[in-house]
Amino acid sequence: MIEGDPALTDELNTYYGEIPPDGGLDKVECELLLDLLARHFTGKLWPRSGGMDATRRFTAELNRALSKAGWKVDLFAVA
Repeated sequence: MIEGDPALTDELNTYYGEIPPDGGLDKVECELLLDLLARHFTGKLWPRSGGMDATRRFTAELNRALSKAGWKVDLFAVA
């Protein structure tokens, strides 16, 4: 699948294009990537408070949005 949003593609390539397969991101980099994807696909930032229930609800919402856009992502690997 080729992402149709050039701004998202440019940002992902600029900041995350050289990430090794194991992720290799520190905590801040990981949070910024989650915010980038969450904002693009849901219009919201990744929740940092509200507990696990809020995180699970948001993850489900993001997963639905990613699936609708044709993305396949293992969110448990990043959450």
